[in-house]
Amino acid sequence: MDTPSRRPRGRAPSPARVDRDSVLIAVAELVRREVDLDALLRQVIDTVTRAMEAERGTFYLVDRARGELFSKAAHLPELREIRLALGQGVAGYVARTGEAVNLPSSAADPRFHGAVDRSTGYATRSMLCVPVSDRGGDILGVLQLLNKRGAAFSADDEALLRALASQVAMILESTSLYPQLRAPSPAPLSYRFNGIVGVGERMRRVYDLVGKAAATDATVLITGETGTGKGLIARAIHFNSKRAGQPFVAVDCASLPATLIENELFGHERGAYTGADQRALGKFEAASGGTVFLDEIGEVPLPLQSKLLRVIQDREFERVGGRRGVKVDVRIVAATNRNLEDMVARQRFREDLYYRLRVLTLTMPALRERGPADLEQLATHFLSVFAQRHGKGPLRCSPAALARLHAHAWPGNIRELENCIEGAVILCNSDIVDLPDLSLPAETGPAPPTRGRAAGKPPVELGKLRWDEMERLYIEAVLATHAGNRSAAARAMGIGRTTLLRKIQQLKIPG
Repeated sequence: MDTPSRRPRGRAPSPARVDRDSVLIAVAELVRREVDLDALLRQVIDTVTRAMEAERGTFYLVDRARGELFSKAAHLPELREIRLALGQGVAGYVARTGEAVNLPSSAADPRFHGAVDRSTGYATRSMLCVPVSDRGGDILGVLQLLNKRGAAFSADDEALLRALASQVAMILESTSLYPQLRAPSPAPLSYRFNGIVGVGERMRRVYDLVGKAAATDATVLITGETGTGKGLIARAIHFNSKRAGQPFVAVDCASLPATLIENELFGHERGAYTGADQRALGKFEAASGGTVFLDEIGEVPLPLQSKLLRVIQDREFERVGGRRGVKVDVRIVAATNRNLEDMVARQRFREDLYYRLRVLTLTMPALRERGPADLEQLATHFLSVFAQRHGKGPLRCSPAALARLHAHAWPGNIRELENCIEGAVILCNSDIVDLPDLSLPAETGPAPPTRGRAAGKPPVELGKLRWDEMERLYIEAVLATHAGNRSAAARAMGIGRTTLLRKIQQLKIPG
């Protein structure tokens, strides 16, 4: 029989064996969510500091555009932020050289930047600092720990912090911040929610509203064109709220036949109809304690809207075939690309339901309204995502390709851009995406004529059109651009072919 190995009496277990994966375990779920990135990074540094038994920890990010590193998550109540030039202080030295530094007595080392202690009144006795590098060897940031409790940092501590730094690098590589860190533009780093990219004024207003919505349980209505990211915003509201640990259940109302929506939302009792041999729970019960996201709420049939109104008002419903009310504790977020006010005026959407939904209204801007900085940041983000997915190295766009991206109108918004960039990543044969790699329609001058703008007719006054008339004009124009090819038109619009066919049928578009 094997004899178990024994540790010398009084010696603690090796922290490298106990805590090597603690950061990854602690934040693995958060990385897959649209959480506030600062909150994610704070949890990272809290976990590292606890694992290392240090008094304080700081996580610096490298901002290559400015030649600086700055504290992004820190136990630093006295200062809002620390900014250091590359090479300045111990953290700056580590960021510039890539070497780890372990100082048993900080004040005795010439690299120690005492100005921070003088500003905070905190006394740094010992320090351990290591680089955070991605798989390609690029330094993304620095982990710095101060004052290990009871002793100076040991060689084992340094080995453990290096292991934790590799976990932190993996986390960063999984966030939407990583493309900025690896291939920064001349603009400073800018971000808010993981997975949601944009730096312009329109998106900053969206972020502000998401933060306010997440702090409440109020019903939210998200409006905007197809492909603008309404689903991501709904997830951001949920995962930054007090319900974040509970289910987020999405329902695509447009993809469900009218006869199935009620069953999908509310479930059914045993015997409710032929084949219902047992009770089935609907989406509202599945989301208990969390959030129900009703995507394309404008597609819900009128007869079902009254039942939906009851859920929003009373948080109560009846299953199909049931007679007893079922209470649920859920938050409701809805989204639509339709003009609900116009639908109310045409009696296609209940007015009372509309007002219940729009307690808070958040409008997503179209990509063409977001400005060139957002377009470039999104393109950089998708290049990074798809280069990793398809096993390619770092990629960038040539000036000609970038100019072509800026010239395109993006009728399919972010979804169209995402598809375009993925195709370009697959097609390109070097580390530069060039013009031939972009699957975009050729620039052929003015757009083809559409209804109301044929020869001899005055231009359409868009402000006087109803939403369905706008949709019809848009779909006809895209179909004309693609010579009636519905698959190509659907790709250009960033929607599925079945969705386009349904729209063509609804709007009675010929051909």
